[in-house]
Amino acid sequence: MFNIRKSAALALASVVAASMVVSASAASTTKNLSSNFTLVNLVDGANNGTIQYIKADGTTWLPQQTFALNGLGAQLIKRQYDPADGALSSGSGSVVVSTDGPVGAVVQIQARNNQVPTSGAYIGVSEGAATANVPLVSRKVNSASGATNSQIIMQNASSTNIDIHLKVTSSADGLVKFEKVFKGVLPNQSIEFDLDNQVSDAELPAGFFGSATVSSDTAGGLVAVVSNFFTGPDGMQTFNAFTKTGTKWFLPLVTSRLPNSLSAPVAVQNISKGDIPAGAIHLNCIEDPSSLANPHKPTINLTNPAVLKDTASVFFNPVTDLVNWPTGWVGSCKVDSGAFQTAAFVQLRFVAGSRAGAYEGILGTSTAKTVVVPLIARRLGNTFSSAVTIQNLDEANANDVTLSYKGSLNTDPSQTAPCTKSFTRSIPAGGSLIQNHRVEDGQANAVPEIAIGCVGSLTVTGNHAVDAFVQLDFTGQGGDAFMAHDAFPLASSAN
Repeated sequence: MFNIRKSAALALASVVAASMVVSASAASTTKNLSSNFTLVNLVDGANNGTIQYIKADGTTWLPQQTFALNGLGAQLIKRQYDPADGALSSGSGSVVVSTDGPVGAVVQIQARNNQVPTSGAYIGVSEGAATANVPLVSRKVNSASGATNSQIIMQNASSTNIDIHLKVTSSADGLVKFEKVFKGVLPNQSIEFDLDNQVSDAELPAGFFGSATVSSDTAGGLVAVVSNFFTGPDGMQTFNAFTKTGTKWFLPLVTSRLPNSLSAPVAVQNISKGDIPAGAIHLNCIEDPSSLANPHKPTINLTNPAVLKDTASVFFNPVTDLVNWPTGWVGSCKVDSGAFQTAAFVQLRFVAGSRAGAYEGILGTSTAKTVVVPLIARRLGNTFSSAVTIQNLDEANANDVTLSYKGSLNTDPSQTAPCTKSFTRSIPAGGSLIQNHRVEDGQANAVPEIAIGCVGSLTVTGNHAVDAFVQLDFTGQGGDAFMAHDAFPLASSAN
């Protein structure tokens, strides 16, 4: 796990990340996985900090490092497998970053060293919580993308030892089918729990899928949780557990059986501490002009078909639902659960291959007018690129946004292209804007304002509330080199 905190003299501004992995494999995969992380400054000024690495047993992994960021959007990339960054010994563990002011972090987990690609990404958690919710877990499920298994990484985000309690709930009947308590977890220590081999068939049979909750059994204890969802031999979706709930979630990109086989199943978890009646959760979707559906379906409106038990999830799946989801459909969706607290996330699955990613739904009550993307890249020589989808959270007004790109100090010295640019765009009411750094100039959603080879960060400021999520991809490499994660809204930008 990965934990970022503000200096003790100031208010807590922690960002908690999940496993830092260096050549360590999970039971759900035979591959050796490695990680890196990118920090981005969320204050418009100087921000100094330290980085601590902790092994899985809670002991020090590497001497403390220091760093300095200057200006909003300033970026630092740390590769744990690179000697220049103080390469870690093989294993897994956690990271704590302490700073003078708030920072954001995105962690990438990858299979390196000539292995067939497997990759995932997630954002550092801004603070721990008493309970974290995982909308989707599975154990030895046969899917259209191959066998699926879940790994749950749980970190103690407290300053004292705590007991961490894991509960796994079936989506079939809404009942808790497995639970386990991890006693005396040390501060900042993380636990990797793999449903493939750390749970027996008697406890959770093959073919199980459902949801999970992770909580502290110790008064005042805080946890931070990330899940790796493995599909087939190569696919991996990494996503944050939810520590905040809401009744309205924006899903900026949802697709159904595109020509490249991309579909986007939606999972909605009940976190209301009671049953949600059938028909109370509404998924309302609007087709994008770029949609290839024929005939077009301007809107899709679905509800939960049955009563949803507490902590259980309902799934809206374009992969298997051929009635409600047209082939080739592209658009955005909103989850409205009325008076009931929920969490929602989206899988991005290329069903015909191994590529997969996931992003968390955007809470509809956010008022932040600025959102920061820690890492963007445009058509690098190693094929790495990003795409950013920016959501206008105002459903009544168009949103004029300024996009400020900032070049990275880590940019390859051979790349001389201008990467620091600022320009404006307008996003329709309740709509979204895609900045696709993967495509060439002249193609849909291209960003010709920054040149090929640029690496850096993006800050988006609107006159109404905004948020975003990011896709990261190495193209043409086979396996799963595709990742996705949410961006960082600035709470102080609400006014």
